[in-house]
Amino acid sequence: MQLSSPSRPASISSRAYTPSPISPGPGALASNGNVKITYTLAHSIQSSPHFAVLLESLRSRVQPLRNLHWKPSAGTLPNSSIRTIQSVDAELIPLDLGISSARLSAVDGFGGDGMTRSQIPVTVLAKPFINLWLGMCEDADTYKNVVRRQLKDWVASVTTQSKRDQEWLIVLVNISSPGQDATGSAGKRLFQMKGSIIDRMRADFTLAKRDRCVQLNYVTGGQDDPAAWTELIAKIKDAIITTLDSRIADRIDDVRRTEAQRAVPGWNFCTFFVLKESIAESFEGMTLLDAALLQYSELEASFYQVLKEKNLSWFGKLGGTAPGDDAAPLLSVTKKPYRDLIMSNNISVFDFRCYLVARQCLLLAKMGAIAHVANKASGFISTPLVSKKIEEQNSLSEPFLESWIYSCALNVVDECDAWMESANGQESPMDTRGISYSAAKCELLELSRVQLDKIGIRAGHLPRTAPFSASLPEQEVKSRPSSATYDPFTSAPESKNEEHYRMSRLGVTNAYLLEAIDNITVFDDLYKNLVVRIIDTCQSSGRVRTAAQLRGILAALYLHRGDIPSAQSIYAKLPANYANQHWNLLEGYMRFLHLETSKSLENTSPEDFANRAIALLKVDLLSSQQTQHSTYSERIQQTLQSALHASSNLGSPLRIQDFSPVDLRLASDIARLDNSKDGSFLDFIASSKFPEAVEVKHIKVTFKGKDGVSVAFEETLTEFPPGNSSLSLFCPDPIVGLLVVSELEYQISGLLFQVTPPESRNPVSSTKVNLSEVRVNVRIPEDNKATQVMMQMPRHGDQRVLFKIFTGRNDLRSGTMTVTSSSSQIKYNLASTKVLSEPCGSIGCTNEGISVEDLPTDYELILSVPFSGSPRNDELEGTLNFVYTTVAQPEVKRMIKRACKSYVGLPLIVNINDKFRDQRLFTNIVVHSANQELIRIAKATLVNNSDSKLSVKQCARSPVVVLVRPSRPVPWLFQIQSGTTNERPTGETLKLKITYRSLHEDLDTILGATAIYNGTLNPRKQEESRDLSRNALLNDSRWIDMLELFCQSPKIEAETWAKQLVGHAPITLDFDTVLNAIKEMRETDANSQTETLDERSKWRTVTMPFDVPLMTIVNRVKVVPRLPPSTTMYAGQPLDITVSIEASFHWAGSSEDAETKYMMRYDVLSDMDSGWLVNGPKRGEYIAQDKSIFTLNLTLLPLRHGILSLPIINAEPGSDSGGPRPSCETWQSDGAQKITVLPRNSRSTYTIAMPIPVV
Repeated sequence: MQLSSPSRPASISSRAYTPSPISPGPGALASNGNVKITYTLAHSIQSSPHFAVLLESLRSRVQPLRNLHWKPSAGTLPNSSIRTIQSVDAELIPLDLGISSARLSAVDGFGGDGMTRSQIPVTVLAKPFINLWLGMCEDADTYKNVVRRQLKDWVASVTTQSKRDQEWLIVLVNISSPGQDATGSAGKRLFQMKGSIIDRMRADFTLAKRDRCVQLNYVTGGQDDPAAWTELIAKIKDAIITTLDSRIADRIDDVRRTEAQRAVPGWNFCTFFVLKESIAESFEGMTLLDAALLQYSELEASFYQVLKEKNLSWFGKLGGTAPGDDAAPLLSVTKKPYRDLIMSNNISVFDFRCYLVARQCLLLAKMGAIAHVANKASGFISTPLVSKKIEEQNSLSEPFLESWIYSCALNVVDECDAWMESANGQESPMDTRGISYSAAKCELLELSRVQLDKIGIRAGHLPRTAPFSASLPEQEVKSRPSSATYDPFTSAPESKNEEHYRMSRLGVTNAYLLEAIDNITVFDDLYKNLVVRIIDTCQSSGRVRTAAQLRGILAALYLHRGDIPSAQSIYAKLPANYANQHWNLLEGYMRFLHLETSKSLENTSPEDFANRAIALLKVDLLSSQQTQHSTYSERIQQTLQSALHASSNLGSPLRIQDFSPVDLRLASDIARLDNSKDGSFLDFIASSKFPEAVEVKHIKVTFKGKDGVSVAFEETLTEFPPGNSSLSLFCPDPIVGLLVVSELEYQISGLLFQVTPPESRNPVSSTKVNLSEVRVNVRIPEDNKATQVMMQMPRHGDQRVLFKIFTGRNDLRSGTMTVTSSSSQIKYNLASTKVLSEPCGSIGCTNEGISVEDLPTDYELILSVPFSGSPRNDELEGTLNFVYTTVAQPEVKRMIKRACKSYVGLPLIVNINDKFRDQRLFTNIVVHSANQELIRIAKATLVNNSDSKLSVKQCARSPVVVLVRPSRPVPWLFQIQSGTTNERPTGETLKLKITYRSLHEDLDTILGATAIYNGTLNPRKQEESRDLSRNALLNDSRWIDMLELFCQSPKIEAETWAKQLVGHAPITLDFDTVLNAIKEMRETDANSQTETLDERSKWRTVTMPFDVPLMTIVNRVKVVPRLPPSTTMYAGQPLDITVSIEASFHWAGSSEDAETKYMMRYDVLSDMDSGWLVNGPKRGEYIAQDKSIFTLNLTLLPLRHGILSLPIINAEPGSDSGGPRPSCETWQSDGAQKITVLPRNSRSTYTIAMPIPVV
C-alpha cells in the first residue's frame, strides 16, 4: 500500500532535507585543503613580457599535483608503508603578499620566533610548504655581481627560525621564442652560458647534498613543452613530501608529549583534543582520509577513557537543553561554534559527542563509505550519550531523547541518500555497497519508527499492546525529571491532565512532532509514510522478513483505527511471506488475524472463510507439534469449528488438497482376505492431530496397480480420537497383486481432505511412513474362491478367443462384461459370442458387452468370441471389465478389471515340399519347432472336402507321439492323386490338421506338487522358481531323451520310468508326483488319436489351409542303354543310349491348357566330373503336347572306370513360345540307374639292373 508523505520540516523530512556540502573542517585554510607555495620573482623576470603567462602555466601544473608518494617516518603512523596522495591542490602565493611572520606566529601553535606559542594549533597546511625563486640570468658576470647576492638574501629570508620546516627551490628560467635557432653557434653559446650559470648556482646553494636548483626552459608562443616542466614538478613534489613528513612528525611528537602529561595537574582534555584534531585535519587536507579517520578514532577512545574515569571537569553540563537540540542535523559541524566551545572548556558532553561523530561520518562520506556512515550514526544514536545513570541524574527527558533520536536518524538517512544519488555514476544502489547501505538505512528508519511508537503510546494515539508495545523498554525507566505522578511510557489519561501534557512535551521543540502529538491524523500520516519508506528500503536490501514484520505493524495500525478492509488486505499477503521463510509461529499469528478480520466483513464468502480457517489450522497443527505446547489446543479446536460451520453452508464438500490433519499408516503391508465373501481388508493406524475427537463421514484410500487397475478401500461413519487408533478399510473387489497408494480421501462435515502422496526415490518400509508422505506398496493375496475372469486362446486353432467367468463361492445375481483393446487394429465381435460351457442362467450378447444372470456357485462360463485384426508381435491384448452383484449382497457392486495377454502365434513352423510324378503328387510336410520350444505332436493329417475330386493317402507310421526339437524336425509324407484316372485336378484347398501339445504342460504337472512349492513363497516367487526348475529340465538333453523314450515305450511299467526320471533329473523331484504325471501322460497319449473339438481336451489342434499346387508340364525322362545283357563295359568303350522325354499335362488345371502345344528345349548335362563324353545332339528343341514322347539317340564314351551315373537331361519351355511361360517340372525315372565301367587290361615289361654281390 503506497502512502503519500505529508510535508515535514527540513530537519525531519525524508526527502525535503537538503544536506550541507561535506566540508573537511572549520576554518578557511582547513576548508581549502591547499598546499601553499610562495614565489619570489627576480627583477630580471618581472621585466619580461612573458612572466604572467609563465606564472599562469606554473599555476595550472600544480593545481592539482598528482601521485605524491610519502613514506612516513618511523612512529608517525602505524604500518608506515608508502602512502600515495592521489591528488592535492597547490596554491601559488607571492612571498611579499604571503602570510607575514606575525600572522604565521598567530596561526601556528609552535611557530613564530620561538618565544611565544599560540594555544590554538591549526593544520600543517596553514603555512607554506615550499618557497620558489624565479629569475633569469644570461651571463656569468651578472650572476656573480648581482644575482648571487640577491639569492643569498632570499635564502636567508626563507630559512629563518619561523620557516625552518619549509623547503626552498631556485628556478632558473630560460625564455625562448619558437623561431629562435637554438642549434646555431649563438644558440650553442647561449645554452653553454646558461649551463655554466646553473652549475654555479648548484655549487653555491646546494646544502646537505640536496639539489635545490632547477632550470626551466620555457618556450613562448603557445608551444609549451610538458617535458620542460618535468624536473621542476618533481622537485616541487619532493619538497612538499619532505615538508609534510617533517611537520607531521613534529606535530605527533607534540601530541605524545601532551598525552604523556595526562596525570600532571592542569592537563586539559579539550586542549589535547584540538591539538590531535589538527593532525586529522592535516591528513584530510592531504586527502589521506583513512589516516585522518584514525586520529578521530583515537580521540574517541580517549574520550571513553575519560568517561570511564568519570572525569568530566573539562566539559560543561550534559547538554541537550538548548532550543532546537532535539531537531538539529546531526552531521552538521557548523550548527554551533564547536571549536570555540572546546577551547573555552564550555562544550557540553552532548555537543562534544555530536561533533565527534559528525567529523567521523563526514570523513567516511568523503571515502565513499556511505554504509559505514549510516552504521556509525546508528550505533551512536541508539546508545546512551554517556551512561544511563548520568543521564538519569541530568535533565535529558524521555520525550527529548525520542525527538532527538527520531530527528537525527532521519537527518542521517537524508544526508546519505543525497550522497548516494551524487555517486550514482560511480556505483549502483543495487551493488554490494548499495545493499549494505540499504541495510543500515533500514536500521536508522526502524530506530525512528520505534520513537514514534513511544510517542504515540504516550500521546494515546497507539495502544500499549503488541506490536507497538515492543518498542517500549523491557525494564521500567525512571523519569528523568522527578515527578511522582508521571510515567514516561504511560498512555495519555482520558481526562485532561496538565501535568502529563507538560511532561510529555518536555524538551521537544520539533514542530511537526508536537503537531503529531496533538493531532492523531498528522501522527497517522507521519507513521504510515515512515513505515512504507522502511518497507521499500527493506525490499531493496533483501530484508524480506523485516518488510513482512513492518507490514504487520501497518495492518495493526489500520485495525486499531477500525479500517478493517485495509488491515485484511495486508493480512492476506503476509502469511505467504512467512511461509516462504518457514516462520510458522508468525505465519500462524498472521493467519489468525486474517481470519479474525474476516469475521467482521460481510462480503466474505463461506468458502473463502473456510479456506482461511483451514490455512490457519494447518499452521497451528504444525506449530503445536514443533513446540509441544498446549496453548494451541483451544485455538485449533475453535478454528476447526469455524471451518466446519462455514463448510456446512456450502452446497458441495469443500476440497482441500495436500493437507491432512489425520495421518494413516499401514499396520501391515499384506491385506486380509474375507473368507466369507469377495473382498479384502487393510489395517491402518490412524493418528489424529486434533485435540478432540472428530467424526468422519467417509474415508477412502485409493490404490493403483499395473495396466490401469484402480481400487478403493473405504469405510463410512467412523470417529478419530486424539492420538493413535486402529482402523480397517474394506474393498469388495476381488483383486490380487501388488498395489501402490494413489490417493487418501476423507470427509469431516463439509470438508473433503484429499492427499496425493509423492513418489519415493529411495525404498521405504510400507509400515513405517504415513500415506501422506510417500507412496507405499501393499500386496493383495489371491482368493481362489472369489469370482474370476480370464482370457485364453482356444485349444483348437481358430480366429477366436476364449473368455472365462468363474463364479467361485458366489451366486451371481447379475453381471456385465465389456472388453477393450489398446490396439485399434483388434476388434472383438461380442455379438457373435458362442457359449461353449453347459448352458446355465441367462446370457445375453451384444456389441456393447455380455450380460449374465443367475449363475450358480463354482460355475465356469466359457465364451468363444471371434476377433479381427492382426495382433502385434503375435500377442493378443484385451482388458476385461466385469461388474457383478451377488445374491447375498445385491446392493454391493463389485468390479474386476484385468488386463490379459494371450500368445496367438503357433509354437511350430510347417515347411511343404511337393514332387509331381505323372498323375500323382507327393507332398512332404516337415514340422519345425518355433521359439526353441519342445513340441509333442500326436498326428498330422491332410483332409480333403467331401466333394473333393482328389484322393489323399498318408504314408503309414507308428501311432506314437513324436517330440519335435529345435534341432530335429519331423516329416510327414502324403500322396495326392485324382479320384478317377481321366479326370484332371483343378486346384483345390485341403486342410492340414496338426494335433500337438507343448512339453511345458507336461512338465508343469511334474513340477506342480514338488517340495519347491510348499506354500511358503508368494505367487511371484513361486512363478520364478517354477520357471527356473522348468528351464533346468528342458536344458538337460539326457533327461528329455529319457522322457521321449518313455512316451514311445508304452509296455514298460511306469514305476521303472519314474525312478529313472527322478534319479537322473538335474533338480530334486518328488517320486509320487513324477509317477502320477507319467501315468497321466500315458493316458493323454492314448487319447491323442481320438478326434475331439472339446475345449477340455488336453491336445491342441491347429488347422491350416493347404492349396494343391498345379503344374502345366510334367516331363518324365527315361535313358535306355543299348547294351546286350551280360556285357561288360570298359573305359573308352562307346555306349549307345536312347533318350525318351514323355510330356504330361495332367496337372495343368484346365482342359484348354492340356490341348496346347509348347516349344520345348532339352539339354544333356554332363561335364568332366560325371565321367562321360557325350557324342550327339546334346541340346535341341522339340514340340510337346499332352502324352507326347520325344526320342533321340546319343553315344556315351566313359572317360574313366568306376560306377558312373547316367547323364541328367533337363527339359523346359522355350522362351520364344507365345503367351505366358508355362510351369514345368522334369524328373528322371531311371535317375538311380548306374553303369559299371571296368579298366582295360594291359602288360608292360621293365628291365631292372640288379647289383652283383661281392663275395
